[in-house]
Amino acid sequence: MTSETTSNALLALAPDAPDYSENPEILYLLLEERIRRYTMGDSTSVPVDTARRQLESILYCLDVQKRAGKDALPDTAPMTTRWQSGVDASKRIAKRARLLLLQAQRTPPPLTNTGYCDTLSALPAFFLNYDPDFFAREIPCSFDYPLCQPVSDELLGAEYIQDYLRRLLAESTFLRMFSPEALLSLYETYYIDYADLLVNLYLPAAEMAVLCALSGASVRGLVLTPEQLLALNEKLQKATESEAQALIDGAAENTLFELQLSGIFLRDYLKKTARDLLVRLRAARD
Repeated sequence: MTSETTSNALLALAPDAPDYSENPEILYLLLEERIRRYTMGDSTSVPVDTARRQLESILYCLDVQKRAGKDALPDTAPMTTRWQSGVDASKRIAKRARLLLLQAQRTPPPLTNTGYCDTLSALPAFFLNYDPDFFAREIPCSFDYPLCQPVSDELLGAEYIQDYLRRLLAESTFLRMFSPEALLSLYETYYIDYADLLVNLYLPAAEMAVLCALSGASVRGLVLTPEQLLALNEKLQKATESEAQALIDGAAENTLFELQLSGIFLRDYLKKTARDLLVRLRAARD
């Protein structure tokens, strides 16, 4: 089956695959069939690393279909059927992710930097090279732009790319509510060189917008005086944990209202960013 082993011990070579409780013999046979397809019927012998990647892909697709909610097949369905359902689901996710990429390319923020532009240029490679039939859990492209709220390490393959692009679009949608002048002034203070450094563009704008809302200043201006910032800090430090949490959550809601933005994902994304800011402020006090 492989150049190094033909036993079911190969199953132990997938430490990063999702947990599974499949019949090893049936899993072995499916893996053998996939390897034969991969070699176009010429052989069932491939390097162990290739066999391991295909095994991880099979287990990943079985896990994808299991997480399909009402569309999930019962565990009693044939393994091949459940695996194919996971492959099909991965292909659908990839198609949705491609649409998100097109939207991201059409709607960049008012100011971008090298990392952002390089990432948008690199991501199309994923859709050219993604192979859900054999390597569904892999991400065949490289990109560097850091998100404010990173994608979970538990997501793989097209699921990872889809969630990355959802977050990138949420950040871009928020940033497009501000003028280039307001963002430039903020970035020059926050990052000094925002254009070439590998930095996130959303974070400083989101934090300052929430602080402006908390202070009663214009959110779109993205600027507070040192006196206003000091007064805000004292207000948050004097509040109890629950009071401070309510204040920062309310400021996030007011920010979105003033910017005329809506949507659960955008709201949760901004609230998580605001709460992270609150943790840092209160930690500085302690």
